[in-house]
Amino acid sequence: MAATLEPVRDPVYTTWELPTFSMEERERRWGRVRDLMRRDGIDCIVGLNSTGTHNRNQADVRYLTQIGNNCEEVAVCFPIDGKVTAITNRGGYWPSGDWIGETMRSGRAWSASLVQCLKEAGMDRATVGVCGLTHSLYCCVRQPDGYAGYTAVTRMKDALPNARFVSASDLMGETRFVKSPEEIEFLRRGTQIAERACHAMLQTARVGVFEPLIMANMYQAEIAAGGSMPVMFGWVSGPLGRAYHRIEQPTHRLVESGDYLTVEIEGRWGGYTAQIDQSVTIGEVPSWAPEAHKAAAQCFWDIVGTLRPGATSGELQQAARRVNVNGKAEGFLTLHGRGLGDDGPLITNQSQPEIANLPLQEGNVFIVKPSVRYNGMSEVGHVGDSVAVTATGVQRLGTRPIDQYWHVD
Repeated sequence: MAATLEPVRDPVYTTWELPTFSMEERERRWGRVRDLMRRDGIDCIVGLNSTGTHNRNQADVRYLTQIGNNCEEVAVCFPIDGKVTAITNRGGYWPSGDWIGETMRSGRAWSASLVQCLKEAGMDRATVGVCGLTHSLYCCVRQPDGYAGYTAVTRMKDALPNARFVSASDLMGETRFVKSPEEIEFLRRGTQIAERACHAMLQTARVGVFEPLIMANMYQAEIAAGGSMPVMFGWVSGPLGRAYHRIEQPTHRLVESGDYLTVEIEGRWGGYTAQIDQSVTIGEVPSWAPEAHKAAAQCFWDIVGTLRPGATSGELQQAARRVNVNGKAEGFLTLHGRGLGDDGPLITNQSQPEIANLPLQEGNVFIVKPSVRYNGMSEVGHVGDSVAVTATGVQRLGTRPIDQYWHVD
């Protein structure tokens, strides 16, 4: 390997604490959410406990409370005015700064706890927005049915028959679409943690190595750097040009000469999920392997060069198609939001019509991870990084050399 990756410094905390946002960040978020509630005629937002899809279903609740670092179940009652109540399975104080103070204990009776909060807040005839009730362009982008539990929502409706229950997905997705400087800094730290795992992958992957050992060292690197759990590794391995399909836990195979390994590597800091994508070839591989990687890097830079406030998915799709190495390479766009959860929009070459003209905004953060087909073969070159849209263009949150072709013996 011709280059090295510098590991991030391990965090040092002296008390029972976790990465937290400032009170100024809380006021910014709560003020923005309440402005949109007034616009949309919503009197209260409730978020149910849901740790599904790698804990992404807790995104809206965590956005409002910053509680839930390691898959803790949390619910929230967020009225347009008055006290915000976080509900946890144990109650008491959690390491979340001064945002909430003491939390309400659920005793596992989540919907009953929310009903109690709604009644105490005078919401018997109110319009109540439920997080994750439906799909949205900006959140729940991979969940067309939403994620709010049917039984819990039904119980709330039965307990407050004169209230109107609507989806809060559009509102919360719109709120989380643009990240603040504090959020972008958390995502930058998440990217550094992902690069720590990437470093471990490149140090471990060798001919004859047990594949699960590679992932184990990647997990160890992220946890040791103070990263939040869980993290997702999208794992593709096998002979270069004939790799097996993507999985999230490696099979019990030994790495062989001629193999290709490419991994979507999440890194989380304080729950904020960044992502990088990195590939490496191993042992005896065809002479065209570096050129395939070069095409992937070129496709990445063509897309990044197009990212700016006001750019549309149509422009990004055109940028992805520019790559052409002697007529051998085709580029395909994949780009989606990064943040606390299943952030959108999800932009690919097959994006929905309603996304086609959606303009990007300053403060958006995405993972840019295009794919290329080289000489008709897929999964032969892949690279990706988290980026933030700035007033004048885009800023990479990662620091590793994107153009570097990684190969180990």
